[in-house]
Amino acid sequence: MLFCVGALIEPHVVLTPAICVFGEKYKFFVYAGTHRFLEGVGISRQVQHLCIHKGYNHTSRWMKCSPDNLALLVLNQQFFFHKREPGTAYILNRVRYGVTTHLEKRIGDPTCHYFGWGSRRNGYLIPLLIDLLRVDVTLLPPDRCLHMWNYKNKYLCIQQPPCKDDLGSIIVCSGYAQGMMTSRLIDRPCGVGFIDLSQYTKFLTCGVDDSRDVVDQDEFMSFDFHTMKTPSVPTLATAIISKETDG
Repeated sequence: MLFCVGALIEPHVVLTPAICVFGEKYKFFVYAGTHRFLEGVGISRQVQHLCIHKGYNHTSRWMKCSPDNLALLVLNQQFFFHKREPGTAYILNRVRYGVTTHLEKRIGDPTCHYFGWGSRRNGYLIPLLIDLLRVDVTLLPPDRCLHMWNYKNKYLCIQQPPCKDDLGSIIVCSGYAQGMMTSRLIDRPCGVGFIDLSQYTKFLTCGVDDSRDVVDQDEFMSFDFHTMKTPSVPTLATAIISKETDG
């Protein structure tokens, strides 16, 4: 029931906020290859594993700010980057990541932008737009933003245009992922802002280390509502026993 977006950082890995996927009981799908939010467009892959940042405080996420709100989705099949797949509107590509960039170099970068459908506007949990739109942003020095918008110095300070961002929207500057929208109406203790991804290089680049919790989604947790056969209705038979008595 929660609409989230993410970004491909590898052919089989999607970066998205942890709040979007933590506690999911069943395997779910991610969709790519379209700029339109319509049913039946784009292509899908199934999520096989979840990697949650160990700093994500899921037990108090409704009461306290948990800035380490990141997750990696490991897909059961790679997306193709070398050719256009049937059902897509374009050739897919990934965003570059894992390079620690000095904030001074990012401030004023004219290439910074993100894409969104506008679901965060007014706290809606569903997209307000059909077509994905690009929004250009300007990164500002941290002292330009109040502390409430930069919890533990882990959020970017941006010059916010009329918002069309969604939970999970990625700010890209000069081809590299710099920030991700990780909070909104459902995560109010953190305010509303883009987390600084340059502070999470270890989480993004290391395959196995102490910064990740890996959650397996086993087969027994999946449930296919479309192929489930209706169980037969059990019946109970009773026998009437008659006793003959002498007169």
